[in-house]
Amino acid sequence: MALFSGNRKVRSRRTQTAKEIKQELSPRRETRHLARRSDEVRSQIHRLECLITDAPRLQRQQRLANINMVPPMELSSPAPRRQRRVPIAQQRARRGAKLRMFTEGVFVLGAIAAVVGWLNQWFHFWN
Repeated sequence: MALFSGNRKVRSRRTQTAKEIKQELSPRRETRHLARRSDEVRSQIHRLECLITDAPRLQRQQRLANINMVPPMELSSPAPRRQRRVPIAQQRARRGAKLRMFTEGVFVLGAIAAVVGWLNQWFHFWN
């Protein structure tokens, strides 16, 4: 029994404590939850089994539906790829590498031209 303002006595509706009620309700709720969850899983398994057994028919149906379809036209050229921004240091490094390759190529071609010129002079000297 509890006392409230007004000096009235009010009988408690519960004969158990909150802890006892929680312990009593908890297993029931858990079993209901587990039962509901197992029903959901069972229905999902059934749906997937039906889908698996029906897959060949769906595939045939899709092939037949697409039999008179014309494939989409191919684009003349793929869409231009968006260039990513390159850091300045990387741009400088690339530019330096290109310049070195160009210098090396000029040097090699010059050396080849010099050797050919020298051989040409040498052959003309002996003839």
